[in-house]
Amino acid sequence: MIFYVAHREHAYTQAVVLLYHRTDLQASFRLVRYEDAELLRGVRAGVVIWSDMDRLTADELRRAASLSDELAEKTGLTQLNHPTASLQRFELLRLLHADGSNAFRVFRPRQLEDTIRYPVFVRDEVGALYNEPPLLHGRPALDAAIARLEGSNLVRPMVVEMIGTPSADGYYRKFAAFRVGDRIYGQHCAMSKSWFVKNSVDELLPAHIDEIRTYINTNPDADAVMHVFEKAHMQYGRIDYTFVDGRLVVFEINSNPTVLSDPPTPFASYDPKPFADLHADALLALPQVSAPDSLVEIDAAHRAALAKLRRRYHLRRLKLVLRKVLRNRKRALPEAAP
Repeated sequence: MIFYVAHREHAYTQAVVLLYHRTDLQASFRLVRYEDAELLRGVRAGVVIWSDMDRLTADELRRAASLSDELAEKTGLTQLNHPTASLQRFELLRLLHADGSNAFRVFRPRQLEDTIRYPVFVRDEVGALYNEPPLLHGRPALDAAIARLEGSNLVRPMVVEMIGTPSADGYYRKFAAFRVGDRIYGQHCAMSKSWFVKNSVDELLPAHIDEIRTYINTNPDADAVMHVFEKAHMQYGRIDYTFVDGRLVVFEINSNPTVLSDPPTPFASYDPKPFADLHADALLALPQVSAPDSLVEIDAAHRAALAKLRRRYHLRRLKLVLRKVLRNRKRALPEAAP
């Protein structure tokens, strides 16, 4: 049995795989909220995956770490990640620059160095970054941004030196690969003409699509990214990286990454099932997964969480289909006469 421990508001990251592509995984997978993690004391065998450590308070981290250490005494339990031994974003990026792996630095706003290289941007260490932050090209702009932090909702802000250059075709690239236990596999290669690469542009060239398929099929950076995971003391998560002057540069490792964002629709531009299979098969290959050991309380909480996610993604699927239908109808309408 797999016990996936996540923040209560971010238990959706596995939902599309569980609900649509690999429903067989449901028999071996349990979502566990951190507030229910104490129940794991009653589990004798299985796999515990700790995630969302960046979203926990200091007290929550200490309690989770103490519980993880207690569970480590059970020979039938395998644990991926550790609540405090696994490095979070800031610590990992500082380490990777210190050992010469990364060519950019990160700073806390109150600990800037005069040698900081511009442009920089400010982001939160906690959670994901969804919108492109403004690039700051000098100390006055940076000081003004730091002054505004006091009224912001950033929990642990950090200043990041921007790095990256577009390839010869004018597109920036961001690669992403998963680690699940001893397995590494590529999730995507996103391309954009903006330096902030969140997702690929809507219309990719055929050469880009071929490049993405080659990346996923050949998994060319598996050894290099495994090395970074080992430095981070993380056995589960997704690493985001790029290449600068031929060198691999790491942006972050997300401990609770979304495996697939959207439920399947008739209009999908690609088939996500092969990737869902990679993920599910890697989870099922973990040791002690076949142990049927769980608790009634864990099972009940999991069923409630999954039912809530099922409703959420059913609505999401309806919205995606409706949006596509309306867009197609709009395109089919004759252009208005001048």
